Amino acid sequence: MKRFCIIFTVLLLTMSSRGESPFNIGVKYGVNTSTMVTNFESIIEYPVNEEDISGYHVGAFGRLNIGRVYVQPEIYFNKKGGDILPISIENSMYPSFSFDYETLDVPLLLGIKLVNRNLLKLRLNAGPVFSFVTANNFYSEVSDFNINSFSSNYMAVQFGAGVDVWFLTLDARVEQSANIIEDSSSYEAKNRMYFLSLGIKLF
Repeated sequence: MKRFCIIFTVLLLTMSSRGESPFNIGVKYGVNTSTMVTNFESIIEYPVNEEDISGYHVGAFGRLNIGRVYVQPEIYFNKKGGDILPISIENSMYPSFSFDYETLDVPLLLGIKLVNRNLLKLRLNAGPVFSFVTANNFYSEVSDFNINSFSSNYMAVQFGAGVDVWFLTLDARVEQSANIIEDSSSYEAKNRMYFLSLGIKLF
């Protein structure tokens, strides 16, 4: 046990004295909640609830450090969606919608480090996200609105804050997408997401 403590202390001092690497690569995993913000209420002319669903994301990130500024590209698989339900669910005259889909997301974030120490960093970041739909389990009770109305790719904007403690990173972010419906002049749906993720810097 004493030998382990000595090795750990030496490693910690080495990491502290070495300073920050100009480039980091790591892996990340997290959970998210997702809601579809739509104009469906005005189209079906009946009040609806926009209910969120829980999902997850898993992938990798890189980080180019330029002093207090950094550029962070990422790539990860993401499960997202939401439910649109009439307020009187027992009334079958009014339709419901279920968005349950998966994407490959590629954010490109620009950030700044408010605290920039070797073992502790406090960060802010924001940037665009490019999403590519890989699986789509969309359900609708409206005949003129089906899975073919879904866009196969779309853009979003993401912003948030994070903290690094040694080789661990913790991030909290919000994402707002553009309209994900392309084959309709009437329907509009945007995905709003809240993320919490934990990452490990491999180097």
